[in-house]
Amino acid sequence: MSDTAAAPDPATQDALARAQVNYDAGRLLPALQTARQHDTDAVAEPARSEALRLRTLAAYRLGEFEEAACAALSLLDKFGGQAPSYPARTSVLAASVVAAAELARYEQALVHLQQMLSAAVRGSFDDYVRARGTAATCFALLGDPWAAQRLQSELLGLFQGLPSESALEATVRNNHAACCLLIARMACDAGDAEGCSEALDHAEASIQRSGEIGALRGDERQRALTDIHASELALLRGNAAAALGPLQLALEKAAVAGLFAQERGLRVVLAEACIVAGQPGRAVQVAGQVDVALNAGHSLELRIRCCVALQQGHAALGDSAQALTHGARARALEQYRLYHQLRTQSRFLRTRLELEHLYRYQASASRGLSSRPGALTMPAPLDPAAPATG
Repeated sequence: MSDTAAAPDPATQDALARAQVNYDAGRLLPALQTARQHDTDAVAEPARSEALRLRTLAAYRLGEFEEAACAALSLLDKFGGQAPSYPARTSVLAASVVAAAELARYEQALVHLQQMLSAAVRGSFDDYVRARGTAATCFALLGDPWAAQRLQSELLGLFQGLPSESALEATVRNNHAACCLLIARMACDAGDAEGCSEALDHAEASIQRSGEIGALRGDERQRALTDIHASELALLRGNAAAALGPLQLALEKAAVAGLFAQERGLRVVLAEACIVAGQPGRAVQVAGQVDVALNAGHSLELRIRCCVALQQGHAALGDSAQALTHGARARALEQYRLYHQLRTQSRFLRTRLELEHLYRYQASASRGLSSRPGALTMPAPLDPAAPATG
């Protein structure tokens, strides 16, 4: 490393230190703007890497997943998958996994998840919980929220006896609630009332607990996430009208705090609540505000839900042309996600089953278990219609 790299410009160091203070205080947009300014070839190492780290984390928390995934990839590529001692590598890996999975870039997500899980074996309790929790979120985004729920439920049991204000528990609780709500929506759509009710009960317990921790810590981002989940819970339990007031209040609080990702999420839930409450005009207005703010770098799930809200709102207003347009957009995004989910499951999960099957065949052959030499036959191929499992 050159002398220039070893001694970065003091002004750059001061700027990045202020950006870190802004990030820690929840002032995410100023932190991101400063990180962007110093993520250039003109900035010497290690300051350039610090700028990339802050850019990754701030962009992730603001829901700018394209930017977060690309910044994380650039930073992690600098280390070639090594450097386990890099102090914030776990946070960067976690952001990369979830941001990439939110965009249906599952290969990047799984590669970095594997690195995170490997590093967690040598890490602390927090590293272990974050790695397993990130794996759960990744599984949910890959289309298996049940595996995610099992992992998160196991993690929740680890917090018994720990301080009641644990930020890590709040994160796990919010992720668990999000996963349970996803299962509840799927069960509701499939007509499984019992499965929906059970998932909502699990979600409610985590929402209540995360709300308690958020109040103790005064963490506005955690509280905004809890507000989103609590609103979805009320909506799925048929209390849309009762959810409208709290949703509007939560939306205003998120906007004041500069939590733009949470603000977009709350607006979509508000639009969904307006449709159920018989206010399609307001639903179209609210969802339309989100629609113009969303782009390909944002959550794919949120984009789909926004399109569905616009479709349902326009349909209720009798505007069939607009309803068809937004319905087609939602279907296109859903097909894009489904294609990448199934493709990734086939490449990363079923391949392992095929290798295990082949190994069993070879082991049997080596032990001479055939009835006669040369009579061994390959096992029947795996049923392509069978669900892939991890």
